[in-house]
Amino acid sequence: MTDLLELYTNNVGVKGTLYEVCFEFGLQTAAKDASPESTMVARVRMSPQHAMATKILLDRVLRQYGESFQEIFLPAELVTKLEGRTIGEETGDVDDADRIDQD
Repeated sequence: MTDLLELYTNNVGVKGTLYEVCFEFGLQTAAKDASPESTMVARVRMSPQHAMATKILLDRVLRQYGESFQEIFLPAELVTKLEGRTIGEETGDVDDADRIDQD
């Protein structure tokens, strides 16, 4: 029997190509100075179809969590940024100018 590798992560980046989606899981820790340090702990690649199935399963698990315990709250500004949009300061319009994890 092989040993199961178990990891903890509190940081994730997602990249995609035509044929794969890549999750880069990291561990971000507080540093002695003001900026936190992040170390990559795992890279997981899968097909876009597998990523879509994973998203559906994750959505279901998080919905059940909210029903059983409490709704998970994320600030609206964070949700907007994670969705790859920005909110115009003057107009309130949303555009795709600010994507995260695109390098």
